[in-house]
Parts: sequence; C-alpha cells; structure tokens
Amino acid sequence: MIADGHLPEIALSAAWQAQRFTGPLRTVDGRTVEIVHRGTWTHGFGPDFRDAMILLDGRELRAGSVEVHLRTGAWTAHGHHLDERYDDVVLHAVLRHDGSETRRSDGAIVPVVALETFLAEPLGAVAPATADWGRFGQETCAPALARRRPDRIRAILWRLGDARIAAKTARLEARLTAEPPAEVLYQEVWDGLGFSANRVPMRALATLLPLAALEAALATVSPEQRLPLARGLLFGAAGFLPFSPVDATAARLVPEETQAAEALWARHGAAWHAHRLPPTTWTRARVRPANHPAARLAAGAALLAAAPGGLLTALLTPVRAGGDPVAALRDLSAQDGQGGLGLDRATGLVANAVLPFAFALAEHAGDQDLADGAAAAWERLPAAEPNEVTRRAQRQVAGDARLPGLGARGQQGLIHLDAALCAPRRCFECPVAHAVVADEAQPDTTPS
Repeated sequence: MIADGHLPEIALSAAWQAQRFTGPLRTVDGRTVEIVHRGTWTHGFGPDFRDAMILLDGRELRAGSVEVHLRTGAWTAHGHHLDERYDDVVLHAVLRHDGSETRRSDGAIVPVVALETFLAEPLGAVAPATADWGRFGQETCAPALARRRPDRIRAILWRLGDARIAAKTARLEARLTAEPPAEVLYQEVWDGLGFSANRVPMRALATLLPLAALEAALATVSPEQRLPLARGLLFGAAGFLPFSPVDATAARLVPEETQAAEALWARHGAAWHAHRLPPTTWTRARVRPANHPAARLAAGAALLAAAPGGLLTALLTPVRAGGDPVAALRDLSAQDGQGGLGLDRATGLVANAVLPFAFALAEHAGDQDLADGAAAAWERLPAAEPNEVTRRAQRQVAGDARLPGLGARGQQGLIHLDAALCAPRRCFECPVAHAVVADEAQPDTTPS
C-alpha cells in the first residue's frame, strides 16, 4: 500500500497526464471508464484537467473537467462542493477512495475512480520528477537559465516559432484546395493591414472586393491612373467616400487626390455602390496614426497599384529570389514619394502572412525553390518592435534577463508560448520548464 501522506498530489496529476495505468479503469461503483481525452493540465487554476472527454460503460460520453486528489474527501475539504467553477467536473480521479461522496454545487454526483490499483508503476517513482513543478507558472519561470544559457532558451523559442508558422501554413494549404492562391494571399495581407482593431472589417472588405475584380479593373487604366483607381475602389467599398477631412489627413491625401479617388469610384465602382461597408464598421478612435484604417487602406492601394504583374508575383518574387521581402513590401506600399508601411508592420506582415503563405503554396504546388527561399527568409527575418504579448511572454520566461538574437522567429515563438502554454497553464508540457528541470538535474561541474 502507498503511504500517500508523503507524496505530493502533483505526482498523481503527472500520472494522469501520462496515463500511466493498466487495464480498463472502473469507477468505485463498477462502471467502466474509457479516457477519450485526458484533458489539459491547468496546474491548480480551477479543476486540474479541463476539456476532458470520458466514455462510461461504453455508451455514455461525457465532456468536462477531471479533478485529481489523493483521497476522495479532499473534494469537500477543499470546498469544491460549493464552488461553481467545479460544476463541469465529470470525473473525480483519486489515489484512494475513502467512501466520501463527490457532489457538485449544482447537486450532480460525480463518478469516482480510485487509481491505486490501476497504476502501471508505484506513484512514488513519479514524485521526484514532479516535486518542483508547482513553482512554474508564477511570476517568472527560467531567469537563471536565461542568464546562464540564453542559447538554450533561444533555441526553444525558435522551435515554438516554427510550430506556430507550421500551424498557419497547414491552415492556408487547406484553403488552397478551394480558393485561388492570389485571393488567399490577398485576404491574409489585408487581415494584417487591419492590425488588431480593424482585422474584421479588413477581412470583410477583402471578401466584398476580391483581388481578381481589383486587378481586372486596374488593368483597364493607364499606369498613372492605377493608384487613384485603387484608392477609389478600396476607400469606396470600405465606406470612406466621400472623404472626411480627418480620414483624408490620416491617409495623407491632398484634395486633388481625394477628388480623383471619388471620381474613379463613381465611374468604376458601380458593382459595389449598393453593397459597401458601413462607415461605422471601422475603429478610428484610440488608434495610433500609423494604424488608422485610412492609412492602412492607402498603403494597400499603393501596394496594388505598384504590382502590375499581380500581388502574388510582387510579394513572392523576392522570397523566391532570396531577397528582402520586408524591404520589397515597404517599397511597394510607398506612394507618391511618401513612405509606405513602417518597418514593424511590414515585418509583421511578412512573418504572419507572406511567409506562411509561401510555405503553404510551396507545399501545395511542390515548389522547392519557393520553399527554400521562404525557409531562408524565415531564419533571417529580424524581430519587430515588441508588443504587449511578446513582452509578457519574455518576462514570464526570463524575467529581466536579456534574450538577444530572437528575430521574428523567436518572437513568434513567444506568441505561441503565451497562447498555447502560459495562458492555459500547461506548465508540465512547456519545453522551457522542462529545460529548467533538466538543467537542474545535471551535476554541478563548477570548480569549488
């Protein structure tokens, strides 16, 4: 028999995480329990494992949380019977059943499974490896390792960045089976132009005004009229015309340019006159001047006007040729001698739209040259200005320790870390935490 008083409860949670059990599990009242999904370990923030799924007696599928304790009575001792956060618990997994009832605050009785007889190995064998895991997920997780071995943290963040771009690539490749490649790229770039405040209306605009229609219209006018027409169609369909003085200033357009855009919208935009977006769709308040939707639409118009061979060719050629896709994007988005997209926004668009799309198209079309160019660009892409998410994730990992040389790849890794591991408190699955544990397990070779 296991002397559970000397074991941390986290050891049983670790056994559940690894599903280290033999034979079919059974509840204390004799029902079989099949684990369809073990759930996501929360490390003590509410129920222990969220989003689990179990099958009782081979016919009753239940989805919800799993709570783990050494003894059944801990449910009441910890106050869970009065806590509404535990009303989605569908299984109480305990080391040993002491006869106590597991009742939720909504009155439902939770089935109990006593895991002691189903363990594949003694629980004490798990405890040493898990005894210190509770310290992760606090204010900071790996400051000492970040100071001593920043290369290890950097390599982990690069791998997480690769995982993030791989997930985007897979989603985009799936879309390529049903949508023209140029339209997919256009929608992703316009989504990025919307930044955080205006992504939804930018996506709606890209759906309302497809790239094929835009490029067909631009092909009918002289080179000098491409930019005024692109402005007219984009601003018109977006609901900005006639221009207000504030929007015209934000777009950095002089009266002659606004008049030309309005006239070309009247002449060429009849197909969208009755379907344009409401002006109230856009968020204008409390956004930085560079992020104002009128400024972003002006940059998008310049980008289209400067790409007579098509947006797809203009954005992928520098990637394929081993050039600088950020510089190319900034040059294409410049207008009438005025600067185009800022360095940070252009870098973000390349990281979040252009390169994931390039990887997806390369995989979809079997284009090895494009894949090689995208891989090279991904590895050398510089970091953009830190934002709230990347600053928060870096503090969580390293505290005040510096992590130089992350690049955009490492920044994307920080975003992935924050969303996929830190926010849901999946510390036991975090490679940074594992690196700290592994490093501390190494013998100290420092000379005395």
